Amino acid sequence: MTDIAASRPTTAARKPAASDGSLAPAAPRGSGREDAAARRPATHAERRGKRFRLEIAARTAVAVLALGFTAVVAFDHEAASVIRVTALIALGVNLPYLLAVHSGRAVRTQAFVRILVDVALITGGLYGAGGLGAAPYLGVYAIVPVYAAIVFSSLACVLAVLFATASYLVLASLQSAGVVPVLAPPPPGAWTMAAFNLLILNIVGGLAALLAHAYRASRARLAALYAELERAHDHSVQMNTQLQLATRRYVLGEVVTGVTHEVRDALQGVFGHLWLARRGGPPLPAPALDHLAQAEQACENAMRIMSTTLDVARRPAPEQEAVAVAEVVRRVAEQKAVEFRRERIVLRVELAEPLPAVLGGTLQLQQALLNLVVNAQEELRDAAGRREITIVARQDGDRVILDVRDNGRGIPPSVLPHLFEPFYTTKTAGTGIGLAMSAGIAESLGGTLTGENRPEGGAAFRLTVPAARRRSAPSGAGGA
Repeated sequence: MTDIAASRPTTAARKPAASDGSLAPAAPRGSGREDAAARRPATHAERRGKRFRLEIAARTAVAVLALGFTAVVAFDHEAASVIRVTALIALGVNLPYLLAVHSGRAVRTQAFVRILVDVALITGGLYGAGGLGAAPYLGVYAIVPVYAAIVFSSLACVLAVLFATASYLVLASLQSAGVVPVLAPPPPGAWTMAAFNLLILNIVGGLAALLAHAYRASRARLAALYAELERAHDHSVQMNTQLQLATRRYVLGEVVTGVTHEVRDALQGVFGHLWLARRGGPPLPAPALDHLAQAEQACENAMRIMSTTLDVARRPAPEQEAVAVAEVVRRVAEQKAVEFRRERIVLRVELAEPLPAVLGGTLQLQQALLNLVVNAQEELRDAAGRREITIVARQDGDRVILDVRDNGRGIPPSVLPHLFEPFYTTKTAGTGIGLAMSAGIAESLGGTLTGENRPEGGAAFRLTVPAARRRSAPSGAGGA
């Protein structure tokens, strides 16, 4: 591990802010999921609660109507008492039903039990109304299967119809056999009327079950179509975003090519004058010659970077060679050492051992890493307290991971999806090229570049590149 005391304004698109730590891919993908979240359908628990409230309302309404029915129709005291007791029981069971539903156990079984109990209560009310003599009122049975078809399922509807038919036939048969007391004598033709009404009940129940099945099937098809539409929309947004990104990168390549040509020509002129100053004219003092040599070396390094930038802008097939990661990190650390000392930024370098070489170009990898370090330096320039940048290199399977971390204020959530878009910047003097160039280099090397916020504060960028199959020169735990 090496500490170096602290860069130049970065071209990266970043603005200090705390954030949630989510990853931002090198090629941001658009999506309509925010809109989908706003249109979130009700959850299963919410739908179940709504159905249960409707069920309680329906049961309460039928019980109240039954109580009112006894007040309007002239029943003898015993029959009216049976109907009233049945209606009150129907009202009273709502509370234990509510507690059972809130327990969340065997909810489906509870629903079927409630259907059967409702049918039994209606049968008890019909017994109070005369049993076989209450054949004209058998239509009240239809409330349960129709409701079951709408709220629960076709199976619940069929079960309610069959149980209602069987319950009434058993009641009427027991009355006819004298097993159950007859509260009111049945009128002539009561069996015929009962059979007809039961037939109508079964027809209505069957139709309700068929309609419920068709309704649920259509809802399932509609949900599938809606999901397919959402996927198509997401894909369309993604393709549009990728097209825009490709266009921006093409424009970036054209701009960088032109600018780099001009800068390289200017550097060549500076390099020539430095060379003449060292080798022509009167002899210079040794310190002056040393400074001129360092300036000449800096110009030569800058021209090499310009050539690499041109290669990246033109996007040729990268030359694959084994690159010593420690050497690349050492060069970047040396290049930024003076600025870091001036700005009181501490650079920490952590290189795992053993660290394999990576496949790619030395200058390409150096440029990508330098852009990330400059980006972190720009983030820390106005930060208070200790300023620290950490470069961590380690192996992960057949790839090498380079992490550049800072202890700044992080990346705003609104910026995360656009980190690597060319020309996207939140800085007045920014150009939005640095991170986009690093992402392009990572892609050309067969790797990836991601950015995230650190839980402890600050930002972290991860450059992942393929490791070489065989090692190059040993990658020591260098540092400046």
